[in-house]
Amino acid sequence: MNGFYGSAFGNILGTLSFLLFQCVGFLYIKRIFPKKGLLFHLLTGSVSGSVLLQWIPALFAFFFGFSMTAHIMALLFVVISLVLLYVFYHPATAVSSTAPTKDYRQLLRRNYAFLLLAGGTFVLFCILLSTHTILPKNDGLHVGQCTYGDLQMHLGIITSIANQQTFPPYYSISPWDKLCYPFLCDSISSSIYLFGASLRYAYMLPMYFAFFQVITGFYAIADVLFHDRAKSLAAWVLFFYNGGLGFVYFIDWSREGGYKFSDIFTGYYTTPTNLVDRNIRWVNIIADMLLPQRATLFGYAVLFCAIWLLLRAIRNGEKECFLPAGILAGTLPMIHTHSFVAILILSACWMLLCLYRSVPHNTSPVAHPGAVLLGCFVTCMILLEILNESSAAVAPVLLFRFGILVAASLVLYGLSLLYRCFSGKSTNNDTLQKFLTTWGVFFGVLLLLALPQLLEWTFGQTTQSGFLLGHFNWGNQGDTYLWFYLKNWGAILLLFVPAMIHCKKEDFDVMSGAFLLWFVVEIISFTPNTYDNNKLLYITYIFVCCLSADYGIDFLRSLKKASSRYLCMIGMVFLCTFSAVLTLCREVISDYTAYSSAQVEAAAFVEQNTSPTSRFLTNNRHVNEIAALAGRNVLNGAGTFLAMHGLYHTEYHEDFRTIYETPAVSADLIRTYDIDYIEVSSWERASYAVDENYFRSAWPCIFDNGEIQIYQINP
Repeated sequence: MNGFYGSAFGNILGTLSFLLFQCVGFLYIKRIFPKKGLLFHLLTGSVSGSVLLQWIPALFAFFFGFSMTAHIMALLFVVISLVLLYVFYHPATAVSSTAPTKDYRQLLRRNYAFLLLAGGTFVLFCILLSTHTILPKNDGLHVGQCTYGDLQMHLGIITSIANQQTFPPYYSISPWDKLCYPFLCDSISSSIYLFGASLRYAYMLPMYFAFFQVITGFYAIADVLFHDRAKSLAAWVLFFYNGGLGFVYFIDWSREGGYKFSDIFTGYYTTPTNLVDRNIRWVNIIADMLLPQRATLFGYAVLFCAIWLLLRAIRNGEKECFLPAGILAGTLPMIHTHSFVAILILSACWMLLCLYRSVPHNTSPVAHPGAVLLGCFVTCMILLEILNESSAAVAPVLLFRFGILVAASLVLYGLSLLYRCFSGKSTNNDTLQKFLTTWGVFFGVLLLLALPQLLEWTFGQTTQSGFLLGHFNWGNQGDTYLWFYLKNWGAILLLFVPAMIHCKKEDFDVMSGAFLLWFVVEIISFTPNTYDNNKLLYITYIFVCCLSADYGIDFLRSLKKASSRYLCMIGMVFLCTFSAVLTLCREVISDYTAYSSAQVEAAAFVEQNTSPTSRFLTNNRHVNEIAALAGRNVLNGAGTFLAMHGLYHTEYHEDFRTIYETPAVSADLIRTYDIDYIEVSSWERASYAVDENYFRSAWPCIFDNGEIQIYQINP
């Protein structure tokens, strides 16, 4: 390793190792599923390659640490297993019925509109990722608006895993706590960084692939639902350029107060999709989710592919897709826990509906089941809103118990369906075999892979304060329930409501899972930050966009005049995407200094001259160069990160203040916290009345660039 600057050779070596796993994933899928098309091989293969790089080195790291040895063992393992697969596994059809060149041409010709739009969006993402990821400039390292926060935490996880090589890893900003955050979204970059790539390059490279996996995965989901390119493309636009009616707040109607249009491009988080003081909380998924939040990006890459495979199994009868869907879903807990929860809820609901359909019923079918589902959901939410606003407001614990009661009822109903299916009274004898070879395979593999992760990491974290609590209406801060969604989701509701009323039976089944997930989002908070529930709600929004696009395109096709079609289409696209376009334009021009030149210089010195596991005392800033760039342990970690993980140790703060302000009487505290180095900079001087005279007389100053001094406490 060459530090966070890396080297050209390290970038090449890291790229080759990453591409090797991508190729292995593609070849795995192509060998096991030779009859599938090119899109299946490319998308599932690429996602599998990323998952292999996240998981295989991690498994070897249990024995060898997160070291070069573990990675060499992982490389040998995947290559040898691939060779064995090709030697001993001979599928019935080993060669595609069409030539590879013809497959590529057919794929390009059939999806040229998507490729053009997705290609342009991918270029935009690449530009934003480059300008938003510690971009070197004369005065230091720069980031963008959306990465000024979360990026620093992810950098710290990447560098600490690669530098310290402790596995399972601990929080570098709280070194006494095991890292239970889904860190595999970052360890994939740690692997590239370990080969000598620069931190910036290691951070960005796998994100390029993950983003393309996400945008392709969504299009594939829409395609399997409708088999209509226009509808799939419309749904894709609605999802990735999502934005409600927030732009209205920037039209200065009164000339007094409020916001001006120029505030979008000059303020900090004053955008039409993220305007907290106006209760605009439904952020654009590219700008505020996929770009800054790596767990969401890598989790959705796996999740979208798993949902696509599951829908192919359910809708198209491709039973062989249950196994890869279950494998991908089972790897999710430590990639992105919210994505794992989403696939668990969706698949459980879809399984129940499959069982329900297999049992004969005496009742006649409902004429408009979608309307009933939508009406019941809205009625339930309004009743909960009324109760929540009354004098006898619903306590969080009661809301949580209500959610548990609903879940228990569904489980009991599912067990009753299983009994009816397998009792032999209502179905033929092959029902059990059919269930075991489809849903049994899916859930069996999922639980086999997921349970060890949940036991080792996730369940331990959920015991912390703030996890799994009852909370109504995830992000609403004062508006009525319906108004909150009307202004946050906007014009798409004009399509979604009639689409639900007229939805077909197969679409109703899919939407039932989406509504169950939506219901859970509205009554249970999974983390101390209730806003994080939007990571689950975006999965519901996938199907909202798909169903809305289905209805919208059918409506346009029903119009006889071309002028009417174009007018309606332009108006709807404008209303649904204008806020998103403005937000993305704001991100393009945003520019903030995250780390000054002095901080970068200090981090480089620390990385080259201190032990990887040494402990530093700083103030609790979130842009901490010691943790993020050097990968060292920082005792006074940022509360903006730790509090969201239920780990903020406020009881230590006074001890740290004592060490800075009265170091002469702090020897016992320094020994207790096992402090190796203390940093003094403008950050610490702003937080504490630092006794610098004592520091200079008591401990050697091993680094001083005028702005930052580092004192060695334990020589």
